[in-house]
Amino acid sequence: MKTTARKTSPKLPFHVPAPVEKVLKTAGHQFDAFSLKAKSVAAQTEKKVKVAARDLKKTGQSLARDPRAFALDVMESGRDFGHMLRTNAGKVGGDVQVQVQKAGAEAARRAEGLAKTVETAVEKGLHSLNVPTRKELRSLSAKVDGLGKKIDELKARKPARTARRTPR
Repeated sequence: MKTTARKTSPKLPFHVPAPVEKVLKTAGHQFDAFSLKAKSVAAQTEKKVKVAARDLKKTGQSLARDPRAFALDVMESGRDFGHMLRTNAGKVGGDVQVQVQKAGAEAARRAEGLAKTVETAVEKGLHSLNVPTRKELRSLSAKVDGLGKKIDELKARKPARTARRTPR
């Protein structure tokens, strides 16, 4: 199998803030670690398949020599195998499910952290250009709407009568 190792991250045509770069590097390293684990599991599985194929070949030869003894042996080993499956089936499925849930939760947590970091960087960039953020625009719009309502209320009121001037 060909293995690759990341020596440096690729150069990007734009500036990436340090926190974002750190999160991306960590994610890359974790992906590499996960890849190594997957390769290890694949190698173990390959070995188990080869052993199973060898056993199957032996079983086929045994069947050809004495079919009746083979049938009795299969029935006996089938009982043991069924018992083993019933006892271990829940454990294996549960272990895999737990690992998948942990990986999903970690990915969600890191994505949330990355989103916050990017949001902060964008907000700082907008402020440096004197461009208001969406949150600031919403706040300003709400204030303008409130002032408009107050003006409408004042227009709707009857104007108070002005006092008449008395001639001098």
